[in-house]
Amino acid sequence: MESLSLSSTTSPLIIPSDIPLPPLPIIQDVDIQRKVFTHSSFIAKPKYFIELFENDEESRDNEKLELIGDSLLGSSVLGLLQDLYPNLSVGQSTRIKSSLVSNPTLREICRRYHLNEKLIAPPEQLPTLINGEKVLANLFEASNFVKLKLPTPPRSPNQHAHSLSPSSSSLSVYISASGEASSPTRGQAIDHLDLWLRPLFQPIAESMLDQLKQQQIAKHLLIENDEDVNTDKNAIGANSRLNQWFISKEGGMPDYASSTAGMQGWKTLCTAVDRYGKNWYGEATRSTKKAAMAVAAYKVIVQFEQERPDFKA
Repeated sequence: MESLSLSSTTSPLIIPSDIPLPPLPIIQDVDIQRKVFTHSSFIAKPKYFIELFENDEESRDNEKLELIGDSLLGSSVLGLLQDLYPNLSVGQSTRIKSSLVSNPTLREICRRYHLNEKLIAPPEQLPTLINGEKVLANLFEASNFVKLKLPTPPRSPNQHAHSLSPSSSSLSVYISASGEASSPTRGQAIDHLDLWLRPLFQPIAESMLDQLKQQQIAKHLLIENDEDVNTDKNAIGANSRLNQWFISKEGGMPDYASSTAGMQGWKTLCTAVDRYGKNWYGEATRSTKKAAMAVAAYKVIVQFEQERPDFKA
């Protein structure tokens, strides 16, 4: 399993190993396939590239495909989350979306599809690059652009020769209702990409939401347990103190009604009636009957001493 590093204050979300992956679409165009798997180190472009446009040799790697694929992936995943959980809070939507498109997540998906085994890079760098988190995440994002099958609009005579290159897109032919072949619209192309991305990311998103729910439950239990530790410490001997005061000052012994509480242990309701006839209640659930009685008595004491400053037990 790959961890998704989100925050030092929260547990990372993971991709369960038993989530099935849909079949990987095949890239039919050999030239585009090679471009998808070509790392920039293989082209050996200058580190500080200052030209506005790349020539055909310099654009043979997957960097531009990764740039577009990254945006397409983010949009698709966010749309998926909105469809699945329209009432999910903005904060949690952001967290799950960030997890789904994070480098660790995409690297793990890339590995499960064995895309890293097809990476093209200098032989001396390949052993390191095929395990690189960002390298494999970029590889997955680049492959999404190809799956988009985005049509290339016709170029007007006045457009810059570098602004639209037919070789930068994978063309797909759609059959219209009339039976005529036509290029897909951008909307159709994005829908086409979603047909693969949604089945892939939906079970992962559902699993991550379940993990968030468990984290929230654990967080609440942690807070409660912290409070319980302090309460239990202060409750030591509380029932003896309460009993002694009420017998000597209020005219009667407090009542303790205890019952089993399943796996939680024992539940005790302490009822104390003061000299003026007022009932005071305290309830607690603990692993033992003795602890439950002590905490229940302590809760009565906390209330009682706020109203009765003469209470000195």
